[in-house]
Amino acid sequence: MFLLVTTTLFAVWFVSSAHRLYTNYRSAKLTGFPIVVCPVNPQNLLYVLVNAPLRPWLMRNLPPVVYNRFKVCTFGWQFFDRHQFHDAVGPVFVLVTTGVNQIWIADPAIAQVVLTRRKDFRTVLVTKQVMSLAGTNMIASDDEPWARQRRLIAPQLNERVSALVWAESMQQAIAMADYLSDDSKGKEKETVSSLRSIAINVLGQVGYGQPKPFRPLHLPRDPKAPMAYIDAVSLATELIVFAAFVPHKLLTLPIMPRLLQTLGVAMRRMPQLTADMLEQERQRNQSNCEADAITLTEKTETPRRETIMGLMVRLSDKQKEEEELGVEPTGGSGAGFLTEDEIHGNLFLVTGAGFDTTANTMSYAVVMLAVHEDKQRWIQEEVDSVFSQLDERPPGADVTELYYALYPKLVRCLAFVNECLRLYPPIMHISRETNRDQTITAHGQTHVLVGHYEVYVNNAALQTRAAFWGDDTDEFKPQRWISVDENGDEEVIAPKRGTFTPWSAGPRVCPGQKMAQVEIVVVFATLLWRCRVRPVRKDGETLQHAHARIMAVAGDSQPRMTLQMNRPDDLLLTWEKRR
Repeated sequence: MFLLVTTTLFAVWFVSSAHRLYTNYRSAKLTGFPIVVCPVNPQNLLYVLVNAPLRPWLMRNLPPVVYNRFKVCTFGWQFFDRHQFHDAVGPVFVLVTTGVNQIWIADPAIAQVVLTRRKDFRTVLVTKQVMSLAGTNMIASDDEPWARQRRLIAPQLNERVSALVWAESMQQAIAMADYLSDDSKGKEKETVSSLRSIAINVLGQVGYGQPKPFRPLHLPRDPKAPMAYIDAVSLATELIVFAAFVPHKLLTLPIMPRLLQTLGVAMRRMPQLTADMLEQERQRNQSNCEADAITLTEKTETPRRETIMGLMVRLSDKQKEEEELGVEPTGGSGAGFLTEDEIHGNLFLVTGAGFDTTANTMSYAVVMLAVHEDKQRWIQEEVDSVFSQLDERPPGADVTELYYALYPKLVRCLAFVNECLRLYPPIMHISRETNRDQTITAHGQTHVLVGHYEVYVNNAALQTRAAFWGDDTDEFKPQRWISVDENGDEEVIAPKRGTFTPWSAGPRVCPGQKMAQVEIVVVFATLLWRCRVRPVRKDGETLQHAHARIMAVAGDSQPRMTLQMNRPDDLLLTWEKRR
């Protein structure tokens, strides 16, 4: 009886899947794009969980001709393949599956069409689910809710905030350089955890006004220990799949590993931690308003430093109060305000996405520096020249003035960061979906999408195709970003539109892009100003072998919330003082 039921269920599943595959194939033919058939549903949760661990086995045991066609059905294939599959099949292709058809794009013109038409190509449901862990936010919203949140939040992430990022990043990087270069024995494994500490500490100060001294970051592992908001968010970001898809009550069961139990407790506490933090901010705002009223006539008052949370709360509460009183909102008619749920969600977004993106980008960047010592020296030439002005600054020099004076001169540093983002984009692809028939017109052709499609802009391929980046596209070459004017001054060139999209593009481009750029640039400028970094050589190991070993650590990566190394503790680096 059991065998009969099992056989019947398998037959029903097989026939249903075959019919779906046939229907999807017919729809794909209408697009006019090349077609690749995938006989499974890549979005099936069980398949997602097992295919990444199985990839190395499949690569070793399947005939190359089979694996090379099947690899696009595996999660994270873009990082390992980069541009090769698109070179063979075409800049755009349709992956026909037993679930939903997928369109993969490595064509800048078509990518721009998709990314600029936000109402036609919308954020995919699974992305909304993952990013809504703490509440609704910009990524998890469409249409008017997205426009309102964007209108209120994006202007707050301005140059004033970037100046604060500059100051805190430099202070944290100086502490990291001193820590790792002072008696570095035993600290060879701590570079990645140190960079992650900088990323979370900068967000803590700039985002919430909660300064923390530098020390290598380690995830909390005691579910009974006290936990701050930043700790809860960093843990949820690190274990995003479990946080998003496993019920939090299950995570706290005694049979679960201690780390997952701690995650479950963090997710349970996060709403109250957020609410407490917002209440403290509102009380602080009220106290500041009362103090302002008392000192209104004083002309020498020092401007207070705003935090992202403070700006978000103050603006939202002001808009809400004006609307309740029937006054025209400060932001204009219909400016609106953030709901409490949206404040919770966007704080998680700014913290989680901002932390993960910058921390992991810096992890890959330090590998590039350790392997390419000639690039270190090239950057240090610039840094030594620019930062020589720090020795000449008057006591109490304004942080904002230093930011405006020095940051634009760090041209090679920004070129270095761009090249790291090109080869190791934090987001391997930008996801969109259609919920009704659409057309895409580019290169004089119109392509018809009938029904539901998932659409992926393949950053890993767009940013490495030789057609846009030259025959040396697979080489790490930050000089490709530099042009020299007639006076001999260097400047960073803008790539062809649509070929460099680590921050997305179009209306939904990342509003924190400048903040992240400033942080990464000043962190590495400061580290290289004070230190040089080299790989630790094991007994009998040549320098070339050491380079290959740490490149293998960087190559053993997997997309989570963003691209992340699987074995960061195997990245053995030593830091030597320069000054």
